[in-house]
Amino acid sequence: MRAAGPSLTQPSLAILLGLILVASCNKTSSSARAGRATGTGDASSIDACALLMPSDIQQALGVAVKAGVKQTTSTSSECQWDSQDESAAAGVSVSVATYDDVLFHQEASSKRAVPVSGLGETAFKGFPHAGDLSIKQGGHVIDLGVVDFRLAPEKVDNAARALATLVLSRL
Repeated sequence: MRAAGPSLTQPSLAILLGLILVASCNKTSSSARAGRATGTGDASSIDACALLMPSDIQQALGVAVKAGVKQTTSTSSECQWDSQDESAAAGVSVSVATYDDVLFHQEASSKRAVPVSGLGETAFKGFPHAGDLSIKQGGHVIDLGVVDFRLAPEKVDNAARALATLVLSRL
């Protein structure tokens, strides 16, 4: 039997997932403004919503999700899927951005970041939030965020890894 976790309303889940997307977007835009060396991948031409299907997310989390909502900038493509049932308080986001070596290594060296092997060229999880997974692959950084307050942290990590494997295979 699962212990009851914090209850989230639809607005608070939307805010939490929105913050995850904004954090991913801000990482990329701040690096571009700083003029740092970045990868050569054109992330804005990637359809982040085509990298995962709602059925993939349902299989990984056990929660049905709405169709993905896409956002793009000149250096990134992002998609967010929210649970169909508001009481499930679950969601997934994927951001594919132009790689920034300085920023990636700075984030990977955070005390909360935990190295992950077997995904892309290099990867870490847990930064900036639990359920986040960042992967360097070619000229891109893929940020995958999983929010599900019903699941134990290790199950959220397993779901994020499974979804990241799908994303990498479709990139």
